[in-house]
Amino acid sequence: MPIPTTLLRTVTAVATILALLIGTAVAQGLEREVTIRVGEFYFQVDGQEANAPIELDAVMPYRVTIVNEGSMLHRVKLGRGVVVEEGVPFAYHEILFDAVPLRITGTTAEGATFRIDTTYLTQLDLAPGASIEIAFTLPSTTRGDWEIGCFIPGHYEAGHHAALVVH
Repeated sequence: MPIPTTLLRTVTAVATILALLIGTAVAQGLEREVTIRVGEFYFQVDGQEANAPIELDAVMPYRVTIVNEGSMLHRVKLGRGVVVEEGVPFAYHEILFDAVPLRITGTTAEGATFRIDTTYLTQLDLAPGASIEIAFTLPSTTRGDWEIGCFIPGHYEAGHHAALVVH
């Protein structure tokens, strides 16, 4: 049975309005701002306990800043379903930022700045003192339980991961 033309036009109009509202929110700086601090064996959002679940909402523009407060390199990944190779956690089977438009800006530990626009992000290698900002809107298909973890050998096993829930 074909979709009635009026219903199709209504759905298209609603989708267009939603896209415009989300784009306007980003352009006007209406994103939700979240800072995640990374250190030796913890991820911490301001105002929460270390390694407490991080909660985000789908279809909401975000500007997330990740800061390495630690004294060592951290290899940060966001996903679900841990991949283990030779007994060592290595990555996630499913990547949270797969086909999600991202704008990544940051400052290296040496003070250099950079900007990258992409639709795929598997990991962030953050040197001590480095910070990175990621602007994104998660699609509704990403709702569910995810995780943020550090995959430097020995870190994940030592508890350097936290739940990430997308509502």
